[in-house]
Amino acid sequence: MNNTKLHKAIALVAILLTTGGCDKTPMNGPLDGQWQLMSIATPNGLRDTKANATYLCFQLHLTQWARPERKSFYAHFTHVADSIRFFDFVSVSAQTAEGDNDEWVTPRQMNEGALDDWGIHSVDITYHVRQLNSSSLVLEREDTVLSFRKF
Repeated sequence: MNNTKLHKAIALVAILLTTGGCDKTPMNGPLDGQWQLMSIATPNGLRDTKANATYLCFQLHLTQWARPERKSFYAHFTHVADSIRFFDFVSVSAQTAEGDNDEWVTPRQMNEGALDDWGIHSVDITYHVRQLNSSSLVLEREDTVLSFRKF
């Protein structure tokens, strides 16, 4: 094999190795990433949630609902057209290592307000996507509107 063919072969292998990484690419368009909950609107009024540091993160088919020093919640989701469904919630305490205390969130726990910080009151819930772009996400369900900003 001459030097030209050898250099081409090395270049081809280098290109394949650098472009064939194992990272998962964003699959949810502008939905992917971390969102900060800015407000929750209900018939009782508008609740400003900026100071609560309440976040919703989307990656692949999983969401994380998190607040510092509190339980985090994970849920599967589907995003079809103008609706998002969240289901199969699992809670993880901030005080112990992940995996040590995973537990399914039951309807009873939801009634006790486990996800009230996010305006969620059901373990299987669907929202209408009122707005979604690179900086703003607005979800609506019945009489509740959740407004997020990309963080």
